[in-house]
Amino acid sequence: MKVRLPRRALAIGSALALTFGLAACSGGDQGGGDAGDTIVAETAFNLKTIDPHRQFEFTGSTIDTAIYQTALEFKDGDLTKPTDGLCSFEMSDDNKKMTLKLKEKDAKFSNGDPVTMDDVVFSFERLKGIKGNPSFFLDGVSIKKVDDETVELTSKKPNPALPYILPNASIGIVNSKVVKENEGTTDEKDGAEAFLNENSQGSGPYKVEKYDADSQVVLTANEHYNGPEPKYKRVVLRNVSAETQLTDIQSGQAQVAYDLNSEQAKQIDDSMGEIASLPSTRSLYIFNNTDEKLGGPAADPNFRKAVMSAIDYDKLTDLAGEGSQRMGSLVPNEFVGAVPKDQAPEQDLAKTKKLLKKAGYDGEKIPFHYSSDQAVNGVDLAQLAETLQAQLKEAGINLALKPAPSSTQLDGFRSAKQPMGIGTWGADYPDPTNYNVFIPGGSVADRVNWKSDPKLEKLAAEAEKAKDGDRDAAYAKLYKATTDTAVWIPLVQPVNTVAVGSGINKYVSNADITFDFAKAE
Repeated sequence: MKVRLPRRALAIGSALALTFGLAACSGGDQGGGDAGDTIVAETAFNLKTIDPHRQFEFTGSTIDTAIYQTALEFKDGDLTKPTDGLCSFEMSDDNKKMTLKLKEKDAKFSNGDPVTMDDVVFSFERLKGIKGNPSFFLDGVSIKKVDDETVELTSKKPNPALPYILPNASIGIVNSKVVKENEGTTDEKDGAEAFLNENSQGSGPYKVEKYDADSQVVLTANEHYNGPEPKYKRVVLRNVSAETQLTDIQSGQAQVAYDLNSEQAKQIDDSMGEIASLPSTRSLYIFNNTDEKLGGPAADPNFRKAVMSAIDYDKLTDLAGEGSQRMGSLVPNEFVGAVPKDQAPEQDLAKTKKLLKKAGYDGEKIPFHYSSDQAVNGVDLAQLAETLQAQLKEAGINLALKPAPSSTQLDGFRSAKQPMGIGTWGADYPDPTNYNVFIPGGSVADRVNWKSDPKLEKLAAEAEKAKDGDRDAAYAKLYKATTDTAVWIPLVQPVNTVAVGSGINKYVSNADITFDFAKAE
């Protein structure tokens, strides 16, 4: 995604489009907080490249969102309604063909070249062909230029998710002529990554001036951008710890900080700026292995449902910070196909007691795995595991905590041998089909040996056939039934936080773009 606790102006909703004005900045001497024509933004880098067709990390996406335009976009952060970007679009009745028409005919790359449908075709084909991390976005999609203003994307199977995929920053449109001149191809022989890291080829509001994946990335305004001219002509994105981010926001040395946790956010008072909080696209959940030999008690549906009814979900949202949300399934609440929050699991200890009796559980300890060094949007997984252990112990369920470094834990989860644990999932694109991997037969379901469930398979087939407005209800029905199995127990949807210093008078922050550099004033 381009893809975000406490605050004095918390704003969360299904369609997120937020423009904030900071009263503290209305006048007077702002000292070091006055940004001039430069914004300094800080984050702990998760950055491997800013080649749009290879990057698949938060920092790379943040940068490329400012550099590249996309064929489609999400207007005002509403992730339920893809809209026109560089192109307009139309889907066929069977959802197998998308027709794109060039709409922004005055769009220009940073060297002044006009954006053409040849650039759109090349960008799509390069994304597919170089086999980078985001190449799967266009798996099974053929690309055909019809004329100078029209491109057709044809999928082998119905693909209603495609409009939700194309706004991704990893599908940014590049200047095909220049990229080809610098070893760019549409196959695995492509050698343009190093060039694109130093010489971006986009039509967005900024272009890259300096790229250092270890320390900082500097952007400058694209003088040929066809949108409103950004007030801030320069963006400096620095790689620093959350602790340093807090100090720099407080002192005015930085204007934007992405990584403050809820306790650090409380230390930003009105004279320093404010905290904007928005729903993340991350889901935290418990996984239960369905293989009796490997899962033990967790393989028993009655035990799994006992665990689900024993959890105090309100305390989990308290742990995750103000603005975090209950979840009715693993699908985030802002997406098409989300299960309404009022249908989320509830604590019912009397029900827990009955289910444990049915399961024949006698208190044996169950290994419970999680990443000991990982925090998701400020939620420390070790603290979450300890909280769950304490809650479940009060209900008579005993967890034996098994912490491990993230890389080790991921390998363990993929081995399909862990009985129980904490899982995390971040959306690749905001459509319920991105969660099909959790349905029996899917790649993540395989990690808990969940091979078959006729009811869910029938509901999945029905959801796949649903069109337009019917998709929301069809997928919500599927994922509510999935939650009811308690193979996956949704815990909490955390929030994205961005701290904005007092030198910024006005800014836009939404579910699609955590902080829009080009619209800041």
